[in-house]
Amino acid sequence: MTDVEVQESDPTSSSSGRVTTQVPQWKTVFTVTVLLVAIITISALPKTSSEGRAGVVVATTALLWCTEAMPLMVTALLPAILFPFAGTLTAKAACAKYYNDISMLLLGTFLFAESVEASGLHRRIALGILSLVGRSEALLMLGAQLVTWKLSMFMSNTATTAMMLPIIRAIIESLRKIQNDVALENKNAGDVALENKNADDEEKIELTGEKVELAPRNKEEEEEGVEPPPDSPQFTWFCKGLILSIPYGASIGGIATLTGTPPNLVFTGQFIEKFPEGPTIDYGKWVAFAYPISLLVVLVGWHVLVIMYARDSYSDLWAGLGKLIKPQGARVGAETTKWGNVNQIIRKQYRKLGSIRFPEGVLFVLMGALFMLWLFRNPAGIRGWAKAHANVTYVGTGEPPIYLSDSWVVITVAIIIFNIPTENPLKGTWLWTPPPGKKFARSGKLLNMEIVMSRTPWDVIILLGGGYAIAEGCDKSGLSKWLGNSFGFLSGQEPVVIALVISALVAFLTEVTSNTASTTLLMPILAEMSKTLKLNPLYLMLTGTISASLAFCLPSATAPNAMVFSFKEIGVMDMLRTGVIMNLCSVLIVVLGLSTWTRSIMNITEEFPDWAMDNN
Repeated sequence: MTDVEVQESDPTSSSSGRVTTQVPQWKTVFTVTVLLVAIITISALPKTSSEGRAGVVVATTALLWCTEAMPLMVTALLPAILFPFAGTLTAKAACAKYYNDISMLLLGTFLFAESVEASGLHRRIALGILSLVGRSEALLMLGAQLVTWKLSMFMSNTATTAMMLPIIRAIIESLRKIQNDVALENKNAGDVALENKNADDEEKIELTGEKVELAPRNKEEEEEGVEPPPDSPQFTWFCKGLILSIPYGASIGGIATLTGTPPNLVFTGQFIEKFPEGPTIDYGKWVAFAYPISLLVVLVGWHVLVIMYARDSYSDLWAGLGKLIKPQGARVGAETTKWGNVNQIIRKQYRKLGSIRFPEGVLFVLMGALFMLWLFRNPAGIRGWAKAHANVTYVGTGEPPIYLSDSWVVITVAIIIFNIPTENPLKGTWLWTPPPGKKFARSGKLLNMEIVMSRTPWDVIILLGGGYAIAEGCDKSGLSKWLGNSFGFLSGQEPVVIALVISALVAFLTEVTSNTASTTLLMPILAEMSKTLKLNPLYLMLTGTISASLAFCLPSATAPNAMVFSFKEIGVMDMLRTGVIMNLCSVLIVVLGLSTWTRSIMNITEEFPDWAMDNN
């Protein structure tokens, strides 16, 4: 969502010839003007107007976030200077919000994802799954979307999309070549039939003397060769659906896990700060309720894409599934050849990866261990390993506190990865001696500081901290309570109706601003709004959090949406037309999930909970 212009620097003014980033002049003028107006307004307001002063800080930050006149990370630093200037928070209190347990969780997740990317494990997983499902248009779209969806649970949406797009491009080009070859064969067959017809007519003229008009020959094609035919409309539409399945899968996958996307962590951190006596939000509980929601959204999204862009493949869908289960019962003819060639290309790319290397095997094991440790750290209904550790460690009386959080788990795994070599450490020892006359080369580590410093999105961590500072400022000043009370007109409405309104509004808002920024601004408001309406805060805050990931309409909504426009087959109207339907379906699924099974998993009662009353 950046809007900077990258231009080459003038060689006469810079001997290094480096590429510099130039900010449009209007952004500088706009930023200075907004900040001056904010400072003057804060100074003019009376000291007793704490809500008004905090409101100016929030409005200034929100305006600069929406317009991106400054980078999002730089804008996120404004609360650290404006809240102390307004007298809302001390500088120490504001700065303390920029790094906490949730920030460590996010950092650890980034470190693990970077090691997976560096090893190439994510590409092996993607090609392996695609080679199993690429049997028809519908199944190929399903495979591409499921792979992206699954990987984006553990990796950033942008990195997942960047990895998948070259694979999709290769598939499209192979299908285009097959289509052109078939068209050329059909034309050659027509030319042969034409030559045979003309020969028969010439023989008829010689025998009977009857005048027969001979079919004309295209001499230009004979001399210059046949140009590749244009893509058929059906093929072009299928390409649109296949390409859109990547950014949509990336956005939906982040919903499924607590660390899948920053808005989930924004909610967790602000909920803990706002309601310290509330229920625990951990990885296991989040997966239990959010994974089914995410799975339903991705499956419904797949059906939407197939109906809009590959409707004819529905008739071939069960045949393709039959081939997965029983290869000898597969389709025959041109379709078998086409999809057989596509699978050959995918499998060829997979074989190029070679056998599983040591780093991939180690990280695959660590990925499974990380997921299981998160899942069973403190699960509902049973005694998790973190509680068992607390019972052993705690020396006081009463219920022991849980010392080990989700961030502890991922940071521990990250430290382990920093110390694992890229080559099998047994090489060169008495257990594994090198061949005669050869020595094993020294290896590096699975993760090193060069990778960390170049790939870690530090701006996201700062953006997350800025959100916590805003939440603290809104709470201390009373602004969030004032905003929440303004929604009193919704009192008396059914909770489902309120959730639908919130979900639709947030889904629209996240199309025009960062989902992290919109979640950051909305969480304090939704927390106070739930108090005003006497609804469980979890219900409204989770609705807003998950809906922030439903950005399907505009290329500026997310980085994955923008990245797919490198394909000539995609236009803005294609994404807008599809995204509107995706948003409507997704909003209904999210509200359905939060109104049914999530209530029992997260203990969302109909009554207003006591832990929320204590913070009035």
